[in-house]
Amino acid sequence: MPPPEANTLQGSPFLLASWLPGTILLSASTQPIATPLKYDVYRQELRVRRAKGDSVVVPLGQVREFSLLGGSLARRFVCYSSAALPAEGGSCGEVVFDGPHAQLLKFVRKEVKKRAVENGAYVSNNTVNVLEEQTHYYLHWPADGHFTPLKLKRASLEQALAGQPAALAALKARKGGLSSEADLAAALAVIDPVLTTPAK
Repeated sequence: MPPPEANTLQGSPFLLASWLPGTILLSASTQPIATPLKYDVYRQELRVRRAKGDSVVVPLGQVREFSLLGGSLARRFVCYSSAALPAEGGSCGEVVFDGPHAQLLKFVRKEVKKRAVENGAYVSNNTVNVLEEQTHYYLHWPADGHFTPLKLKRASLEQALAGQPAALAALKARKGGLSSEADLAAALAVIDPVLTTPAK
């Protein structure tokens, strides 16, 4: 079922509109369950389709992690409580890079924004509510569990690595830009071996 307010909003509340094969690992379980999934990033809920064709909502507080298996690559999401990730609230981050010393996590949310209705070449005084996607990146340090906000910029990564001369030197020696998610993941793959967990 769509959210009750869906008929007044433009845009989908889901990360991906279609059901995808996936696996879900609940907080109280040790074995993942294979099932079709949809991730509602607007309401921060995970929807599971049952064999009879209907679906149920699983609150993210009960989920440790889940994976979406559609397409050529599996997409893995790890869930965190509001206490662990206060800036984002309870949410699930997609693991873009997973190293022994640091992870690059991507958090997607959708927020309601008012937008003027366009009528040809004119903009009217009428507005509509539109779901707008917001993306935030973090370095997660598994050794102590803290998060460092990141932007898709070299200066942001350099700031996150302050006090780590070996990592900064490895980053400086790496050629290429740092303006995309793939660039950032590739850079972290190079510098992860020399990373140490920074002080909070």
